[in-house]
Amino acid sequence: MTIGLLVLLAAFAVGTEHRPAASVAGQVLDCGPSIPASWLLPGTPDRGETGPGATVDERRAADACGPVVAESRTWVATLMGLGCLVALVGGSAMAGTSQAGPGRVAATRS
Repeated sequence: MTIGLLVLLAAFAVGTEHRPAASVAGQVLDCGPSIPASWLLPGTPDRGETGPGATVDERRAADACGPVVAESRTWVATLMGLGCLVALVGGSAMAGTSQAGPGRVAATRS
């Protein structure tokens, strides 16, 4: 269970701190974190969203960062899901052994 929670927390930390990058015309662009601040704090503006007044360079940057950020989010979500699954399985195993009680053997079917 502990390992699953550690994997979950580590994936969340990577998602908020790791900043994937993309390259456009030989220039390396910072695409921002996989888990943006707007997901955590309502009202925080999103980086990389292009509105109707966006320049051509801003649109190019958004187009280049889109797939990179999507892949990063997929990896973060996968690791967080794996951590939750391991924590759930570990917690279920711990609950199953504690129901037998001390000095009692859990009944099993053969």
